[in-house]
Amino acid sequence: MNKLIVSAALAAVLVSPVSHAASQSDAAAAITAAVVKNNEAQKAGFEWRDTYKKLLGPAKKAYQKGDYAKAVKLANTAKAHAELGLTQAKVASNADLHN
Repeated sequence: MNKLIVSAALAAVLVSPVSHAASQSDAAAAITAAVVKNNEAQKAGFEWRDTYKKLLGPAKKAYQKGDYAKAVKLANTAKAHAELGLTQAKVASNADLHN
């Protein structure tokens, strides 16, 4: 059940279109939000392995190159990964390990 919820949430994020051209401030806000959420997941012990290397790092590079739409897309996906990691942390903390 939890895998289904996680998969559905990730799929929704990955296919959601960007409705307008992303500005520099949109990209900066998206990256900042993703970094904050990823730090929360890291503190909870559930940071996803590739979130920084494959999403946040490239988002920052896209931002530096002026490709704000790509930066927003990557940052939003990274934020979703972090949110899913936090969901995993919550589920794990509520798991009955004494079966």
